[in-house]
Amino acid sequence: MQLADRVRRIQSSKTVGISNTVLRLRHEGNHVVSFGAGEPDFDTPDFIKQAAIEAIQKGKTKYTQVMGIPELREAIARKLKKDNNLDFDTDQIVVSTGGKQALFNAVLSLCQEGDEVLVPTPYWVSYPEQVKLAGASPVYVPSRVENGFKITADDLKRAITSKSKLLIFNSPNNPSGAVYDREWLQDIATVLAETSLVILTDEIYEKIVFDGRTHVSLASFPEIKNRVVVVNGVSKAYAMTGWRIGYAAGPREIISAMIKIQGHSTSNPNTIAQWASVAALSHDAKEVRDMVAEFQKRRDYVYRRLSQMPGIHCRKPEGTFYIFPKVSDYFGKTYHSYRISNSFDFCQFLLEEEKVALIPGGAFGMDSFVRISFATSFQEIEEGMDRIERGLTKLYSR
Repeated sequence: MQLADRVRRIQSSKTVGISNTVLRLRHEGNHVVSFGAGEPDFDTPDFIKQAAIEAIQKGKTKYTQVMGIPELREAIARKLKKDNNLDFDTDQIVVSTGGKQALFNAVLSLCQEGDEVLVPTPYWVSYPEQVKLAGASPVYVPSRVENGFKITADDLKRAITSKSKLLIFNSPNNPSGAVYDREWLQDIATVLAETSLVILTDEIYEKIVFDGRTHVSLASFPEIKNRVVVVNGVSKAYAMTGWRIGYAAGPREIISAMIKIQGHSTSNPNTIAQWASVAALSHDAKEVRDMVAEFQKRRDYVYRRLSQMPGIHCRKPEGTFYIFPKVSDYFGKTYHSYRISNSFDFCQFLLEEEKVALIPGGAFGMDSFVRISFATSFQEIEEGMDRIERGLTKLYSR
Protein backbone atom coordinates (compact mmCIF):
# COMPACT_ATOMS: atom_id res chain seq x y z
CA MET A 1 0.00 0.00 0.00
CA GLN A 2 1.39 3.38 -1.05
CA LEU A 3 1.14 5.88 1.81
CA ALA A 4 1.12 9.62 1.29
CA ASP A 5 4.48 11.38 1.12
CA ARG A 6 3.57 13.49 4.15
CA VAL A 7 3.64 10.38 6.34
CA ARG A 8 7.14 9.50 5.19
CA ARG A 9 8.33 13.05 5.86
CA ILE A 10 7.65 12.82 9.58
CA GLN A 11 9.11 10.64 12.31
CA SER A 12 7.30 8.69 14.96
CA SER A 13 8.03 9.83 18.48
CA LYS A 14 11.69 9.21 19.25
CA THR A 15 10.68 8.24 22.76
CA VAL A 16 8.57 5.25 21.70
CA GLY A 17 11.38 2.79 22.46
CA ILE A 18 11.68 4.08 26.02
CA SER A 19 7.90 4.01 26.50
CA ASN A 20 7.64 0.46 25.20
CA THR A 21 10.38 -0.68 27.57
CA VAL A 22 8.60 0.98 30.52
CA LEU A 23 5.41 -0.89 29.66
CA ARG A 24 7.24 -4.20 29.30
CA LEU A 25 9.09 -3.82 32.60
CA ARG A 26 5.92 -2.88 34.46
CA HIS A 27 4.07 -5.81 32.88
CA GLU A 28 6.83 -8.03 34.24
CA GLY A 29 6.12 -6.71 37.73
CA ASN A 30 8.93 -4.16 38.04
CA HIS A 31 8.53 -0.86 39.88
CA VAL A 32 9.65 1.67 37.28
CA VAL A 33 10.17 5.27 38.41
CA SER A 34 9.15 7.44 35.47
CA PHE A 35 10.46 10.97 35.02
CA GLY A 36 8.90 11.19 31.58
CA ALA A 37 5.51 12.71 32.44
CA GLY A 38 4.54 15.85 30.55
CA GLU A 39 1.62 16.60 32.82
CA PRO A 40 1.10 17.74 36.41
CA ASP A 41 0.53 14.90 38.87
CA PHE A 42 -2.02 17.05 40.72
CA ASP A 43 -5.76 16.53 40.38
CA THR A 44 -7.98 19.01 38.57
CA PRO A 45 -9.35 21.48 41.20
CA ASP A 46 -12.81 20.61 42.51
CA PHE A 47 -14.45 23.88 41.42
CA ILE A 48 -13.55 23.05 37.81
CA LYS A 49 -14.95 19.52 38.11
CA GLN A 50 -18.13 20.94 39.58
CA ALA A 51 -18.55 23.31 36.63
CA ALA A 52 -18.36 20.32 34.29
CA ILE A 53 -20.93 18.39 36.32
CA GLU A 54 -23.28 21.37 36.26
CA ALA A 55 -22.87 21.67 32.49
CA ILE A 56 -23.91 18.03 32.09
CA GLN A 57 -26.85 18.44 34.43
CA LYS A 58 -28.05 21.52 32.51
CA GLY A 59 -27.85 19.68 29.20
CA LYS A 60 -24.91 21.63 27.83
CA THR A 61 -23.77 18.61 25.85
CA LYS A 62 -24.47 19.59 22.22
CA TYR A 63 -22.27 20.89 19.43
CA THR A 64 -21.02 24.45 19.85
CA GLN A 65 -19.61 26.97 17.42
CA VAL A 66 -16.46 25.62 15.79
CA MET A 67 -14.34 28.32 17.44
CA GLY A 68 -15.75 27.63 20.91
CA ILE A 69 -18.55 28.97 23.07
CA PRO A 70 -18.72 32.76 23.40
CA GLU A 71 -18.46 32.51 27.19
CA LEU A 72 -15.09 30.77 26.98
CA ARG A 73 -13.70 33.13 24.36
CA GLU A 74 -14.80 36.04 26.56
CA ALA A 75 -13.05 34.44 29.54
CA ILE A 76 -9.90 33.99 27.45
CA ALA A 77 -10.02 37.63 26.34
CA ARG A 78 -10.31 38.75 29.98
CA LYS A 79 -7.46 36.46 31.01
CA LEU A 80 -5.18 37.79 28.26
CA LYS A 81 -5.92 41.37 29.32
CA LYS A 82 -5.50 40.70 33.04
CA ASP A 83 -2.41 38.46 32.92
CA ASN A 84 -0.63 39.69 29.79
CA ASN A 85 -2.04 43.17 29.10
CA LEU A 86 -3.10 41.96 25.65
CA ASP A 87 -6.26 43.23 23.94
CA PHE A 88 -8.06 40.68 21.76
CA ASP A 89 -11.67 40.67 20.60
CA THR A 90 -13.51 37.36 20.76
CA ASP A 91 -13.38 37.00 16.96
CA GLN A 92 -9.59 36.94 17.31
CA ILE A 93 -9.75 33.83 19.51
CA VAL A 94 -10.28 30.17 18.64
CA VAL A 95 -10.64 27.31 21.14
CA SER A 96 -9.17 23.98 20.05
CA THR A 97 -8.81 20.39 21.20
CA GLY A 98 -5.66 21.06 23.19
CA GLY A 99 -2.80 23.43 22.56
CA LYS A 100 -1.31 20.95 20.07
CA GLN A 101 -4.26 21.36 17.71
CA ALA A 102 -4.06 25.14 17.98
CA LEU A 103 -0.38 25.01 17.02
CA PHE A 104 -1.01 22.61 14.14
CA ASN A 105 -3.92 24.67 12.79
CA ALA A 106 -1.71 27.76 12.82
CA VAL A 107 1.16 25.99 11.03
CA LEU A 108 -1.23 24.59 8.39
CA SER A 109 -2.78 28.03 7.93
CA LEU A 110 0.55 29.76 7.34
CA CYS A 111 3.05 27.33 5.85
CA GLN A 112 3.47 25.41 2.62
CA GLU A 113 6.12 23.87 0.41
CA GLY A 114 9.14 26.14 -0.01
CA ASP A 115 8.66 27.93 3.31
CA GLU A 116 11.17 27.77 6.14
CA VAL A 117 10.09 27.75 9.77
CA LEU A 118 12.56 28.82 12.45
CA VAL A 119 12.58 26.47 15.44
CA PRO A 120 14.90 27.31 18.38
CA THR A 121 16.57 24.36 20.08
CA PRO A 122 15.82 22.63 22.30
CA TYR A 123 12.29 22.28 20.98
CA TRP A 124 9.13 20.39 21.85
CA VAL A 125 9.08 17.23 19.76
CA SER A 126 5.98 18.08 17.71
CA TYR A 127 7.12 21.45 16.31
CA PRO A 128 9.32 20.16 13.47
CA GLU A 129 6.95 17.32 12.60
CA GLN A 130 4.00 19.71 12.29
CA VAL A 131 6.10 21.90 10.01
CA LYS A 132 6.95 18.90 7.82
CA LEU A 133 3.29 17.87 7.63
CA ALA A 134 2.54 21.32 6.25
CA GLY A 135 5.16 20.73 3.54
CA ALA A 136 7.56 23.35 4.92
CA SER A 137 11.10 22.89 6.23
CA PRO A 138 12.18 23.38 9.86
CA VAL A 139 15.34 25.44 10.31
CA TYR A 140 16.86 24.99 13.75
CA VAL A 141 18.19 27.98 15.66
CA PRO A 142 20.71 26.63 18.20
CA SER A 143 20.76 27.99 21.73
CA ARG A 144 23.74 27.75 24.04
CA VAL A 145 23.93 26.45 27.58
CA GLU A 146 25.86 29.54 28.69
CA ASN A 147 22.84 31.62 27.61
CA GLY A 148 20.51 29.48 29.68
CA PHE A 149 19.15 27.67 26.58
CA LYS A 150 17.87 30.98 25.20
CA ILE A 151 18.49 32.11 21.65
CA THR A 152 19.89 35.60 21.21
CA ALA A 153 18.85 38.28 18.76
CA ASP A 154 22.03 37.56 16.80
CA ASP A 155 21.25 33.83 16.71
CA LEU A 156 17.86 34.64 15.25
CA LYS A 157 19.17 37.16 12.75
CA ARG A 158 21.69 34.66 11.36
CA ALA A 159 18.95 32.08 10.75
CA ILE A 160 16.57 34.32 8.79
CA THR A 161 16.53 33.91 5.00
CA SER A 162 14.28 35.03 2.17
CA LYS A 163 12.33 31.77 2.65
CA SER A 164 11.65 32.31 6.36
CA LYS A 165 7.90 32.44 6.99
CA LEU A 166 7.34 31.63 10.65
CA LEU A 167 9.09 31.53 14.01
CA ILE A 168 7.83 29.00 16.55
CA PHE A 169 8.76 30.33 19.99
CA ASN A 170 8.31 28.68 23.39
CA SER A 171 8.72 30.31 26.80
CA PRO A 172 8.70 28.89 29.42
CA ASN A 173 10.50 26.25 27.44
CA ASN A 174 9.90 22.53 27.25
CA PRO A 175 12.34 20.78 27.79
CA SER A 176 14.91 23.21 29.25
CA GLY A 177 12.78 25.23 31.69
CA ALA A 178 14.22 28.46 30.27
CA VAL A 179 12.14 31.62 30.78
CA TYR A 180 12.82 34.73 28.67
CA ASP A 181 12.63 38.05 30.50
CA ARG A 182 11.42 41.32 28.97
CA GLU A 183 14.87 42.72 28.22
CA TRP A 184 15.91 39.57 26.34
CA LEU A 185 12.63 39.48 24.43
CA GLN A 186 12.94 43.15 23.49
CA ASP A 187 16.14 42.39 21.59
CA ILE A 188 14.38 39.54 19.76
CA ALA A 189 11.34 41.71 19.02
CA THR A 190 13.60 44.39 17.55
CA VAL A 191 15.00 41.86 15.06
CA LEU A 192 11.53 40.52 14.24
CA ALA A 193 10.20 44.04 13.65
CA GLU A 194 12.59 44.35 10.70
CA THR A 195 11.13 41.23 9.03
CA SER A 196 7.76 39.99 7.78
CA LEU A 197 7.95 36.83 9.90
CA VAL A 198 4.82 35.60 11.66
CA ILE A 199 5.49 34.52 15.25
CA LEU A 200 3.74 31.53 16.83
CA THR A 201 4.38 31.71 20.56
CA ASP A 202 3.59 28.67 22.71
CA GLU A 203 2.90 29.87 26.26
CA ILE A 204 1.30 26.75 27.73
CA TYR A 205 3.64 26.76 30.79
CA GLU A 206 3.03 30.47 31.44
CA LYS A 207 1.96 30.14 35.07
CA ILE A 208 4.64 27.62 36.08
CA VAL A 209 7.55 29.99 36.76
CA PHE A 210 9.79 30.14 39.82
CA ASP A 211 11.70 32.51 42.09
CA GLY A 212 9.32 35.41 41.61
CA ARG A 213 9.64 35.52 37.82
CA THR A 214 6.83 36.82 35.63
CA HIS A 215 6.00 35.45 32.21
CA VAL A 216 6.30 37.95 29.35
CA SER A 217 4.57 37.33 26.01
CA LEU A 218 6.14 38.27 22.68
CA ALA A 219 2.70 39.60 21.75
CA SER A 220 3.16 42.37 24.33
CA PHE A 221 5.66 44.19 22.08
CA PRO A 222 3.63 46.63 19.96
CA GLU A 223 6.07 46.63 17.05
CA ILE A 224 5.25 42.98 16.27
CA LYS A 225 1.87 42.33 17.94
CA ASN A 226 -0.05 42.32 14.65
CA ARG A 227 2.04 39.31 13.51
CA VAL A 228 1.93 37.23 16.69
CA VAL A 229 -0.32 34.24 17.35
CA VAL A 230 -0.45 33.35 21.06
CA VAL A 231 -1.15 29.71 21.93
CA ASN A 232 -2.07 28.67 25.47
CA GLY A 233 -4.48 26.40 27.29
CA VAL A 234 -5.66 25.02 30.60
CA SER A 235 -3.70 21.75 30.53
CA LYS A 236 -0.63 22.60 32.60
CA ALA A 237 -1.73 25.48 34.82
CA TYR A 238 -4.96 23.84 36.00
CA ALA A 239 -3.91 20.16 35.81
CA MET A 240 -6.45 19.61 33.02
CA THR A 241 -4.37 17.69 30.47
CA GLY A 242 -7.09 15.15 29.73
CA TRP A 243 -9.78 17.78 29.24
CA ARG A 244 -8.11 18.78 25.95
CA ILE A 245 -8.73 22.51 25.79
CA GLY A 246 -6.24 24.89 24.20
CA TYR A 247 -6.69 28.21 22.46
CA ALA A 248 -5.07 30.70 20.13
CA ALA A 249 -5.38 34.47 19.86
CA GLY A 250 -4.01 36.54 17.03
CA PRO A 251 -4.67 38.49 13.83
CA ARG A 252 -8.20 37.98 12.47
CA GLU A 253 -7.03 36.69 9.09
CA ILE A 254 -4.95 33.92 10.67
CA ILE A 255 -7.56 32.99 13.29
CA SER A 256 -10.24 32.81 10.57
CA ALA A 257 -8.05 30.42 8.57
CA MET A 258 -7.49 28.28 11.67
CA ILE A 259 -11.24 28.12 12.28
CA LYS A 260 -11.78 27.05 8.66
CA ILE A 261 -9.30 24.18 9.05
CA GLN A 262 -10.76 23.15 12.40
CA GLY A 263 -14.24 23.15 10.91
CA HIS A 264 -13.19 20.38 8.52
CA SER A 265 -11.23 18.33 11.06
CA THR A 266 -12.56 18.17 14.63
CA SER A 267 -15.17 20.95 14.58
CA ASN A 268 -15.76 22.27 18.11
CA PRO A 269 -13.71 21.09 21.11
CA ASN A 270 -15.43 19.11 23.85
CA THR A 271 -18.45 21.08 25.02
CA ILE A 272 -18.37 20.02 28.67
CA ALA A 273 -14.63 20.71 28.92
CA GLN A 274 -15.26 24.19 27.50
CA TRP A 275 -17.63 25.03 30.36
CA ALA A 276 -15.12 23.66 32.86
CA SER A 277 -12.48 25.90 31.29
CA VAL A 278 -14.70 28.97 31.74
CA ALA A 279 -14.61 28.24 35.46
CA ALA A 280 -10.83 27.67 35.42
CA LEU A 281 -10.05 30.95 33.69
CA SER A 282 -12.56 32.98 35.70
CA HIS A 283 -11.11 32.25 39.15
CA ASP A 284 -7.91 33.32 40.87
CA ALA A 285 -7.24 29.72 41.88
CA LYS A 286 -5.21 29.15 45.03
CA GLU A 287 -4.70 25.59 43.77
CA VAL A 288 -2.52 26.90 40.93
CA ARG A 289 -0.25 28.85 43.30
CA ASP A 290 0.03 25.87 45.63
CA MET A 291 0.94 23.59 42.75
CA VAL A 292 3.66 25.95 41.50
CA ALA A 293 5.10 26.27 45.02
CA GLU A 294 5.31 22.49 45.26
CA PHE A 295 6.98 22.27 41.85
CA GLN A 296 9.59 24.78 43.01
CA LYS A 297 10.40 22.65 46.06
CA ARG A 298 10.81 19.62 43.85
CA ARG A 299 12.91 21.61 41.38
CA ASP A 300 15.29 22.65 44.14
CA TYR A 301 15.69 19.07 45.39
CA VAL A 302 16.24 17.55 41.94
CA TYR A 303 18.72 20.26 40.98
CA ARG A 304 20.69 19.73 44.19
CA ARG A 305 20.80 15.97 43.78
CA LEU A 306 21.82 16.07 40.12
CA SER A 307 24.49 18.71 40.77
CA GLN A 308 26.15 16.34 43.23
CA MET A 309 26.36 13.46 40.75
CA PRO A 310 29.66 12.92 38.90
CA GLY A 311 29.66 13.83 35.21
CA ILE A 312 26.28 15.61 35.32
CA HIS A 313 26.04 19.30 34.47
CA CYS A 314 22.76 21.17 34.77
CA ARG A 315 21.25 24.62 35.05
CA LYS A 316 18.45 25.33 37.49
CA PRO A 317 15.23 25.63 35.43
CA GLU A 318 13.39 28.93 35.72
CA GLY A 319 9.98 27.46 34.91
CA THR A 320 7.99 24.36 33.80
CA PHE A 321 8.40 21.06 35.65
CA TYR A 322 11.43 19.84 33.70
CA ILE A 323 15.18 19.92 34.19
CA PHE A 324 17.57 19.32 31.28
CA PRO A 325 20.96 18.05 32.50
CA LYS A 326 23.94 17.45 30.24
CA VAL A 327 25.05 13.80 30.32
CA SER A 328 27.52 13.58 27.43
CA ASP A 329 30.43 12.91 29.82
CA TYR A 330 29.04 9.36 29.84
CA PHE A 331 29.13 8.92 26.07
CA GLY A 332 31.70 6.24 25.28
CA LYS A 333 31.25 4.53 28.65
CA THR A 334 30.42 0.82 28.83
CA TYR A 335 28.89 -1.48 31.42
CA HIS A 336 28.60 -5.18 30.65
CA SER A 337 26.71 -5.33 27.33
CA TYR A 338 25.77 -1.63 27.40
CA ARG A 339 27.67 0.97 25.40
CA ILE A 340 26.60 4.59 25.77
CA SER A 341 26.92 6.45 22.46
CA ASN A 342 24.10 8.99 22.75
CA SER A 343 21.21 10.17 24.93
CA PHE A 344 19.00 7.29 23.78
CA ASP A 345 21.58 4.72 24.91
CA PHE A 346 21.99 6.59 28.20
CA CYS A 347 18.25 6.51 28.91
CA GLN A 348 17.90 2.89 27.81
CA PHE A 349 20.72 1.88 30.17
CA LEU A 350 19.14 3.56 33.19
CA LEU A 351 15.76 2.12 32.34
CA GLU A 352 16.96 -1.46 31.88
CA GLU A 353 19.56 -1.44 34.64
CA GLU A 354 17.94 0.76 37.32
CA LYS A 355 14.27 0.87 36.27
CA VAL A 356 14.16 4.66 36.01
CA ALA A 357 12.81 6.37 32.88
CA LEU A 358 14.13 9.65 31.43
CA ILE A 359 13.53 11.21 28.01
CA PRO A 360 16.52 11.44 25.61
CA GLY A 361 17.61 14.95 24.69
CA GLY A 362 17.95 13.82 21.08
CA ALA A 363 14.16 13.91 20.90
CA PHE A 364 14.37 17.68 21.54
CA GLY A 365 17.23 18.42 19.17
CA MET A 366 20.05 18.39 21.78
CA ASP A 367 21.52 14.90 22.10
CA SER A 368 24.00 15.74 24.89
CA PHE A 369 21.13 16.18 27.36
CA VAL A 370 18.19 14.32 28.89
CA ARG A 371 14.85 15.63 30.13
CA ILE A 372 13.71 14.81 33.64
CA SER A 373 10.18 15.69 34.71
CA PHE A 374 9.62 16.34 38.40
CA ALA A 375 5.83 16.16 37.98
CA THR A 376 5.64 13.19 40.32
CA SER A 377 5.57 12.63 44.07
CA PHE A 378 8.49 13.53 46.32
CA GLN A 379 8.76 9.87 47.32
CA GLU A 380 9.15 8.82 43.68
CA ILE A 381 11.60 11.66 43.04
CA GLU A 382 13.82 10.61 45.95
CA GLU A 383 13.76 6.97 44.85
CA GLY A 384 14.43 7.93 41.24
CA MET A 385 17.38 10.15 42.11
CA ASP A 386 18.88 7.30 44.15
CA ARG A 387 18.52 4.97 41.19
CA ILE A 388 20.09 7.42 38.75
CA GLU A 389 23.02 7.96 41.11
CA ARG A 390 23.50 4.20 41.48
CA GLY A 391 23.43 3.70 37.70
CA LEU A 392 25.88 6.52 37.07
CA THR A 393 28.28 5.06 39.62
CA LYS A 394 28.35 1.85 37.59
CA LEU A 395 29.18 3.76 34.41
CA TYR A 396 31.57 6.26 35.99
CA SER A 397 33.68 3.52 37.53
CA ARG A 398 34.46 2.11 34.08
